[in-house]
Amino acid sequence: MNRQNVRPLVLGAAVGATVVVLTYQAIRYMREQRKRLATQAEVDSFNTTQSATLSYGQVDHENTFSLAWEPPGRTAASGDTTLSIPEVHDSDAQPLLNLLYNIAENQARTDGYIHRGITCNICGQSPLCGVRFKCANCIDYDICERCEPKDLHNRTHLFLKIRVPLPPLANPRIPLFKPLYPGKERNASTLSWDEITKFKKDTNFEQFEIEALFQQYKSLCNSEKGISREVFDQCLGPLASGKNLVVDRLFKFYDQNSDRYIDFPEMLSGMSVLVKGSKLDKIPHAFDGYDLDNKGSISKENLRRMFKAYFNITIELVRDVVKACEEEMMANFDDSTGKPVSALFSAPIPADSSNNNAYVKAPIPGNPGGREGMWPVMEAMSQDAIDEMADNVYKIAKLHDGQRMTFAKFKEVSLMDNSLVAWFDALGTVF
Repeated sequence: MNRQNVRPLVLGAAVGATVVVLTYQAIRYMREQRKRLATQAEVDSFNTTQSATLSYGQVDHENTFSLAWEPPGRTAASGDTTLSIPEVHDSDAQPLLNLLYNIAENQARTDGYIHRGITCNICGQSPLCGVRFKCANCIDYDICERCEPKDLHNRTHLFLKIRVPLPPLANPRIPLFKPLYPGKERNASTLSWDEITKFKKDTNFEQFEIEALFQQYKSLCNSEKGISREVFDQCLGPLASGKNLVVDRLFKFYDQNSDRYIDFPEMLSGMSVLVKGSKLDKIPHAFDGYDLDNKGSISKENLRRMFKAYFNITIELVRDVVKACEEEMMANFDDSTGKPVSALFSAPIPADSSNNNAYVKAPIPGNPGGREGMWPVMEAMSQDAIDEMADNVYKIAKLHDGQRMTFAKFKEVSLMDNSLVAWFDALGTVF
């Protein structure tokens, strides 16, 4: 068979295939039209009276529509806000109608809250309806719930979410507190796709986590170089009041190039180890923290100093928790009845309190009974425990007092004793 005979056959096959495809598309289109007409016959009255907004995950893409349903043969009475949804036989259309109905009903309930005297500073809605967001760091700045996701205000400011309206004359016209974020007001820097791809490869974070951490970094970054040591200490809260070796070594862990600033790649790399790293990932960094002499090995004195710093950090954390518990107990203590403190106890009080033979509990030596006097006793007891911990580590490593511990030996002991890596996780990620 020559080429001239083959060409008509190929052309005929192509035409036949085209006819089959077009016929299939026509039949499919006719079925969809029949289904659409059947659904339309069920939905007789579909008008728009209640406003609703759908978010597709991007702030700039909004579809604003409204929904109300009036069943056939029924006339809505004046002021009637009850919405009902029709029953349709199409299983695909019913879930969509249910969704639209729920959105419209929820939006109608939300818009019932009217904040009189309040105007949205972005879209100008007045009075502001629905949920109100008030900036706690500005004198007078409010936005509505539709403008809040646009993120057009200073990102270092905090917003209060107010649903129930305040009386118009009782609204505060002063900043409620100072900004909590030390970062600059406007930081226009962004991450390129190549940078995000590189960070995903170098760390254990996904794209959305990297983008969120970058926004957090910008809210803390007070310099073009990165996060300074001053801001790092502010992130520690009350623990930054005193100098501690654990804090110093943790800052050095983040500050990989030792320029006294933590840039975003350093912050991301450090948090990747602390948040998603395994114990094997943390051991090398914990070893570097113990190596106070920068000799590539650890002495027993290095262990003592780090153990003592870790103990002091633990004491501060416990003290802070105890103080918070005391303040909460005092805040919840109900003394409005004016009863004496003895009324809180069920045990009877002896009638004769002048008995000199009554048993009196002896105070702890060096502790007059107050909470603050308890800490020196614990610190004195801790020194012996610290020496014992250092001796046990050297005993497990089979080293003498004058010898220094190498990284290989440190890794071997750390896999058996978790206390060596405990200081590295003591403060979490700080950020």
